[in-house]
Amino acid sequence: MNLRQQIAADLGRRIPGSTVSQKSGHGALEVEGKVFAFTRPDESAALKLPEARIAELIADGEIRHLVMGKRTMREWVVIPNIAAPGNLNLLLEAKAYVARLPKGDRRKPAKKSSKKAVKKTTKKAAKETR
Repeated sequence: MNLRQQIAADLGRRIPGSTVSQKSGHGALEVEGKVFAFTRPDESAALKLPEARIAELIADGEIRHLVMGKRTMREWVVIPNIAAPGNLNLLLEAKAYVARLPKGDRRKPAKKSSKKAVKKTTKKAAKETR
């Protein structure tokens, strides 16, 4: 078990109703099968919270948006030193937020048109005009 997974296991014991899993080497905290937090290599953690709450937290201090590649995640925030006692309330808040979300409620990314789809549409249109 690596440090990230150990931190998640420790936090999971302090948060009633949560389960701990391992996702891509990270320790993840879940409620009802949905991830509400995951640990990061620098002893920080990413938490899922409402956008309005994230704006408040970012304005108050060293908390920042989670950026994956070039994409800023709108409902995820990075909390430094997640094991600090004051951060337990944020973890509980993230758990409660994710628990309220409908199970299948995920925003689907916009579809990118591929060359294959364009060819298919063009062929179909050509057949219809014949």
